[in-house]
Amino acid sequence: MTRQAFRVFLISLVSLLAGLPLSLAAVSGLCALAGVGGIDRIHIVMVAGPVVWTCLWFGMLWLAGPRPVRPGNGRPEDGRPGNSRPENSR
Repeated sequence: MTRQAFRVFLISLVSLLAGLPLSLAAVSGLCALAGVGGIDRIHIVMVAGPVVWTCLWFGMLWLAGPRPVRPGNGRPEDGRPGNSRPENSR
């Protein structure tokens, strides 16, 4: 398993173990603040909780994913004469 794959696995595991209960609690708390109670509150939490969790999970995976490589900007010159100019300009 590569380092990037292990990182994504850990983020997914943490998101499942901690993110799902926290998102359910957050939706339930927002319902309580809004004054929603009873069976309506349960239905809202059952639907909106996993939706919030899924959005958070994809957001965390997007942040943890590999960074796009910009051609020509990410690598320093190593000092060899062949690397200082493109091959077509010789």
